Amino acid sequence: MSQLIMFKKVVPAEYPEAYAGFTFRRFNGSDEDKQAWVDICKGSLIGENNDITAYDRCMTNEVGYNENYVFFVMKDEKIIATTSVLLWENKTARVHMVAANPDYRGQGVGKYLADIANAAAYESGCEIATLSTDIFRIPAVKSYLRGGFIPVITDDEAEARWIKWLNENNYADISAVDNNYNFAKVLCVNNEVKK
Repeated sequence: MSQLIMFKKVVPAEYPEAYAGFTFRRFNGSDEDKQAWVDICKGSLIGENNDITAYDRCMTNEVGYNENYVFFVMKDEKIIATTSVLLWENKTARVHMVAANPDYRGQGVGKYLADIANAAAYESGCEIATLSTDIFRIPAVKSYLRGGFIPVITDDEAEARWIKWLNENNYADISAVDNNYNFAKVLCVNNEVKK
């Protein structure tokens, strides 16, 4: 099944301060950083048997790649999460390869990653940000929604999948945009959100 697309208008922002003991830094281009990236992405975004060549395959070869826009989140000087921003034409940023160590999920890392990506997109002069995600990555989709991303209705199937996911995860009144990033509709209007 194809990935679903999300959209956000980039808002003026500075890079976030340290949060709940989390800090971040930029990728430094070293083999050690490539290995840290592979270790974070294994299991969720890339296969378990990958080595540092996966970094070049999944990152360096992507349109809009700039190593200055690859970030690591740290906790106690240990790399625990990553996000990157690809710089596309038309002032568009694509948030790419977002992953976190499962031990740190549910602690605000996803929102922190979204804030870093927004600041990077703003710094680079982008006006909109997009991302694609697998619908089964429930914690990731929830963090994207908290970070201000909204669904893109690319076709009837995508709309149905979004509605099903939003209902199953107790979301109501979620705005969605069309393929041109214009407001399309509100999904799951007046759902009773369970506590």
